[in-house]
Amino acid sequence: MFDIILIFCILPLMKKLKTKKLSANNRNFIAMAINSNTEKTHIYLYGVSKTTGAKQWYQSKMKFSKSTALSYFYSGQYSVVFASGLTKSAIKDWFE
Repeated sequence: MFDIILIFCILPLMKKLKTKKLSANNRNFIAMAINSNTEKTHIYLYGVSKTTGAKQWYQSKMKFSKSTALSYFYSGQYSVVFASGLTKSAIKDWFE
């Protein structure tokens, strides 16, 4: 039952995310995303494990203001997420 509720909460958010492919980097992050339809948003990261090749989905622990998130998004500054910490995300499959 919880899975169904979670899906109904997450699916609308996935469709609203603004995504960007990142340039090659040593942390193996492929893309980042933000929700530009809200005043505050997490920054979402998608990466691939260097050892197993498994897909990995993360989000910032803090929410950024819309203007700050957009600035980081357009410049591709994914590393700002590390300052506030990041956690595994339930928001997945927003980038292929």
